[in-house]
Amino acid sequence: MDFRAGGTEHGRFRFKAGLPLPEGTVGGNDTHYLDIVPNRRIVIAYTMSINGKHISSSQATFELLPARGGTDLVFTEQAAFFEGADGPEMRTAGWRDLLERLAEELRR
Repeated sequence: MDFRAGGTEHGRFRFKAGLPLPEGTVGGNDTHYLDIVPNRRIVIAYTMSINGKHISSSQATFELLPARGGTDLVFTEQAAFFEGADGPEMRTAGWRDLLERLAEELRR
């Protein structure tokens, strides 16, 4: 991971049994960090693939806003889903899970 504006991250993973795709299916995520302003926002563009075939392209923004007693995180994503894509419902569930894990970690 090269976490800076202009940096990239490339990840590959295999799905476990019990997930929506067959066990061993290869997933991929290629991310480009477009804008990073410390303590304010992170903007990324990313593509997801299944077995090497692109299934979606997205732009996502994480905004960090001062709030009473802490910080509010506002997440906005614009996505295009292609043939064989997971779709907006699964993507929403995936981001929700990741952001809930982040919240748990920050509460420690």
